[in-house]
Amino acid sequence: METINRQFKAAIFDMDGLILDSERTVLKCWEEIGKKYGFKDIITYGISVIGKNKKATIDEFERVYGEPGDRYERELREIYNGLAEQGKVPLKPHTIELLSSMKNAGMKIAIASSSTREEVTSQMATLGALPYFDTCVCGDQVTKSKPDPEIFLLACDVLGVKPEEGVGLEDSFNGVRSCKASGLYTIMVPDIIQPDDEMKGLADIILPSLKDVQDFLNLK
Repeated sequence: METINRQFKAAIFDMDGLILDSERTVLKCWEEIGKKYGFKDIITYGISVIGKNKKATIDEFERVYGEPGDRYERELREIYNGLAEQGKVPLKPHTIELLSSMKNAGMKIAIASSSTREEVTSQMATLGALPYFDTCVCGDQVTKSKPDPEIFLLACDVLGVKPEEGVGLEDSFNGVRSCKASGLYTIMVPDIIQPDDEMKGLADIILPSLKDVQDFLNLK
């Protein structure tokens, strides 16, 4: 296993699709809405907004389907939250082990998620992961959605580290673009969408799982 001979002061995580096994569930919710209201190719739309915040998701819905997107985004959240409350949106394997090893190494840890703060803190608390994070920077705290780097830069600022002192972890294309543009060392752990040539060029390294991230960073 390849490893890196470098110590990072901080780690900044995306949430959906990286540490939370949520993106397939979200796409199933969009599929349900598409069938209910007759929206064609809604899975293609759903994939296109992975990593984007609520406003960007709504704006893209209106662009694609010509209807106000807030109603359907709200219905999607109702369906999704019901599934989450039933425990059907678990953490990805090795999430707690990786977070624990980072804490033991003295690293500061943040979430930089396009989801709202209420959604992030609620889901992480329910799954027992919230205490591992020093802060959560969320989609309703920034003005620009990923792929803009604003959310990662804000997370660095809150943690009190320079981007070049930290590592960012992402699964989505928009997330990798955002993370890399911020100046963080960028690790991609793909979820639904496998990396293309652009991602292979942007990410500093692409790893198949969070366990591989732990090994790569030499964390015990």
